[in-house]
Amino acid sequence: MAAEPENEVALVQRAQTGDSAAFSALADHHGPRLLRFLITMTGNESTAEDLRQDALQRAFTKLPQLAEPARFGSWLLSIACNRCRNHLRDEVQRAHAGDDVLATVAEGRRSALSSIVRREDAVRLALAIDRLPILLREAFVLFVLESMPYAEIAGVTEVAEGTLQVRVHRAKALLRQQLGEVVDTWWSR
Repeated sequence: MAAEPENEVALVQRAQTGDSAAFSALADHHGPRLLRFLITMTGNESTAEDLRQDALQRAFTKLPQLAEPARFGSWLLSIACNRCRNHLRDEVQRAHAGDDVLATVAEGRRSALSSIVRREDAVRLALAIDRLPILLREAFVLFVLESMPYAEIAGVTEVAEGTLQVRVHRAKALLRQQLGEVVDTWWSR
């Protein structure tokens, strides 16, 4: 991730008045996190980059409406989450129309998970994560892979913390069904 901007709130306020250099600094800082999240969610670097650019463009357009500049990072991530949800729902609809998109969605996945498991197991885990329902996958990725606390995820997704805890629990249970109890050693939470 890019170095923390000196005063992110000041940068957000400058960007809200149309300062594109300030927004660029914010995008440079938050862009890698967005991309990592989107690659993990979509399994495709190119799609993730398109969604990241779309989220950044939408954020730049909507930035004057941001009431709490200190929440810029969470606000930006929530935009990316929404763009990703829409994309994944479209993919599911296409798959039900006879497209094999979901069967190949993990094909382009880079080894974003390799720091969690050995390289050969990353593919198995990535495929299993790809099979999770979208909302369970989103909660799991944000909590386990991005190490975000439930309170922050709740702010990003606009879902109650208790619901998020249930989603992560269900995601882990589904992963255990697919991969066995060894998955418990792959994460520490």
